[in-house]
Amino acid sequence: MKRFFDPSQAVLDPQAIVRAFTKKQTHELALPARAIITFDGGDLRRLTEWRGASLVEAWVPFRTIYLLSGTSTAATKSSFGGPNIAALVEELSAFGVREFVLWGYCGGMVPGSKAGDLYLARGALREEGISYHYLEDEDDFVLADWADQWTKTAEAEGVHLADIWTTDAIYRETQNKIDACTARGISGVEMEVASFYAVCKSKGLKAAAFLVVSDVFNNGKWISGFHTRLFKEGVKKLSRFMNEKAVI
Repeated sequence: MKRFFDPSQAVLDPQAIVRAFTKKQTHELALPARAIITFDGGDLRRLTEWRGASLVEAWVPFRTIYLLSGTSTAATKSSFGGPNIAALVEELSAFGVREFVLWGYCGGMVPGSKAGDLYLARGALREEGISYHYLEDEDDFVLADWADQWTKTAEAEGVHLADIWTTDAIYRETQNKIDACTARGISGVEMEVASFYAVCKSKGLKAAAFLVVSDVFNNGKWISGFHTRLFKEGVKKLSRFMNEKAVI
């Protein structure tokens, strides 16, 4: 996989791409130092309705980005998958964002895990493609340095530090792979964290990913938790955490 890494200058520049699609100047597209990224429209509303928000009109319709009222924090939504989160980080960082907080979801794999559990991703197993374009490191695991600074605050709010397995192949999550991951102490599986951490690490950006367990793997069976009371409580709890702890 290391063969994908090329240290030379990229031809496509995210700032130029955004300016081309929006027909706006750099100063009109400027963003604050921190951004919270969600994958769900309801979660984005939970951020924007907490204290109010204004749409950053210059980015419309290319991206839908809100500035949370009275703060130095932007909030936006990404589509699922490593390529989408990587492109979004590239674009937002090109216009000023230096700290990224991700609000995502994962499948719980360890015994006792249940829908609604909350994780702070310490790092992620790299079973996706994006990270190998950004990091020359041959290690199959990428760590987030900024996660250490969040650990005390997160654990005080019932958010557990965890390692995550990131895969592009959602329908190839086999029991053999689940067993191999749990043997390494990995707690959950999803599709973005390794890509997210790799892009931020390569660009010198701060990144922390917070995840709600939405479904569980148990003895070879997949158990959905998306519509359970525990899941909804977990989402509300992380919403409160984001609004109270992640907004600056």
